[in-house]
Amino acid sequence: IPVKERQQLHSDIGISLGSKTSLDVSCEHKTIDAAIEQLYLSDVSDNEDSVTDVSSLVSIATSQINNAGPEFFADRTQHTRFASWNLRAGKDAAEHSSFRAALHYYKHGIAFLGDALWLEDTYELCLKLYEGASFSSSALGEISQISMYANGIINNVKFEDSLVAEHLLIGSISVSGQCKEAVARGLAVLRQLKFDIPATPSPMVVMQTMNQTEREASVYNFSQIADFQRRVDPKTRNVMKLVDAISAACYQIASPFLPLVACVTVRFSLQNGVCEESISAFVIFAYFQVFLKQSFDQGRHWANIAKNMLEKASAEGPVTRARFLLFSFVNFWYVPLQESSNHMQKIHDLSLKVGDIESAYMAQCLRFKFLFFQGERLSSLSHSADTYLQSMARFSIGSAKFTALDKEMVDVLAGNKSSNPYAIFNGKICNKESILADAQSKMHFQIVEGVHLQNFFVSFWMGDYDEAVKASDIAMSFPSAKMPKVQLVYHIFYRGIVAFHLYRDGEGEKWLNEGNDMQDQVEVWVKNSKPIFENKLILLEAEHYASMCNVVAAKESYELSIKVARDNGYIHEEGLAYECMGKYLTSIVEVRDAERCFMSAHKCYMQWGAVAKADKLWKDWDLSSSTECIEISTIKHKRDE
Repeated sequence: IPVKERQQLHSDIGISLGSKTSLDVSCEHKTIDAAIEQLYLSDVSDNEDSVTDVSSLVSIATSQINNAGPEFFADRTQHTRFASWNLRAGKDAAEHSSFRAALHYYKHGIAFLGDALWLEDTYELCLKLYEGASFSSSALGEISQISMYANGIINNVKFEDSLVAEHLLIGSISVSGQCKEAVARGLAVLRQLKFDIPATPSPMVVMQTMNQTEREASVYNFSQIADFQRRVDPKTRNVMKLVDAISAACYQIASPFLPLVACVTVRFSLQNGVCEESISAFVIFAYFQVFLKQSFDQGRHWANIAKNMLEKASAEGPVTRARFLLFSFVNFWYVPLQESSNHMQKIHDLSLKVGDIESAYMAQCLRFKFLFFQGERLSSLSHSADTYLQSMARFSIGSAKFTALDKEMVDVLAGNKSSNPYAIFNGKICNKESILADAQSKMHFQIVEGVHLQNFFVSFWMGDYDEAVKASDIAMSFPSAKMPKVQLVYHIFYRGIVAFHLYRDGEGEKWLNEGNDMQDQVEVWVKNSKPIFENKLILLEAEHYASMCNVVAAKESYELSIKVARDNGYIHEEGLAYECMGKYLTSIVEVRDAERCFMSAHKCYMQWGAVAKADKLWKDWDLSSSTECIEISTIKHKRDE
């Protein structure tokens, strides 16, 4: 079929199908059976540019028009009309999570406008097409395209119409690893919106701002905030989306501006209307109640407000981010780790569906950590990491780096020497030293801290306490290390065990004091969630009693810690308690009982899948000869009977 005739057929089919939809009311009704038969028998339907992922008349009609192409229609009115069709088809595709198809339609819509971009009569249409293209690019992880479409908006519209584009652009800058630049740009936009954010956020200013926010919020009761039904204008919603992107970037670099951004946003929301997009600010405010004020009751109060709001919200991008923040950094203080890991999987699935790629893979990254610290079998964790790492490397480089570090830690404990979690980076990152060097050059403190925490956890589990202390000291030197997260809990727990052991090894009184400090901190936490913290506190108490030469109390606490860990399914911490008790019994020359503890620890570590750890324990305490002695002793005991 000649080109012009083929274009005419596509046009006729598209317009006729469009008449059967709500695409517009100007379609002429035509008989198209013959045209369809002629067109499809000619095999021109194999055009690779035809995207009909969403099976609907809207998408089919629009695709036919796109196959005809803008150049076929000379009338500018028709160009605007079919740009509108592509906008509708793009929205339909995005609602079905078909973001590749959505981006296709938005691009065609922009192409139809051609030289008529950003004119008075096409301004709103153009804005919506560019916003759709930028969002779809974000959902697909195509950072350069996000920047192109977002800047296309920012450079051509009024400031108040650029907020959605700023939100998407700041998010893309952050995902690309330029978090410092993302924060700086975000703060500049907020100040342009008349948000009062100090240039230098000192600790005093932060605490004053938090107290002021509490006073302003205190005039509302729980239900008034959580059940807010006030109509919120689009600008307010867009401001909240912007804040959401800025907050994510602030967290990545542990910016001192984060609590200030949260506070001013909570106040802005209370004054202008609480909506789904503002939930993240309430979550962050709860987070800093725990972090800065050590007020777990207030943290729970604000977390419950956010949780109540989430339960009434729809499943959209801002809400998935809020869910991620709530269940990864606040709620885990109050619920079992298994529940937190389950939430992370749900958030991952939901975020992918609505196109929030960064939240999806950060949730999977956090899920991996929750499962590790919960004592999930290491082979299962390794398989889970392999499942997601490739996609993470493509869509969320930060999540990929953290998960690669965690996967390497699992491989070391499991003795899996053939695995290389860094292969997913295709030579750009060869090992954790490469990750560290890159993070240091870009001042990505969260990743730098993550590398040193990984060194700490591996050194701790493999019994190299001197190296563990060195890694811990470096990790804790960064501001981000003080921010509450699941890694902090386990760092303090393990550091407490290291401190008591170093004291008993004659390294000085300072280690006893530090061990006591770690114990006191865990004692505060156990009030929030007994299932998570009880066995840890009891084990630290056992270590304290052992350091004070209180033999009876030490033995009772070790045994109780073993029981509580077992009752909660923490096989790795049951093994750890057995190992610590074995070391203590060895120090007071109760060798036979110590050997039995080491054997039990070995069994627990093998069940956990930590083969390398179990092998090292076996060799360090010469359990082969110990097994023979125990067997001989058992046989002799039976013979004597």
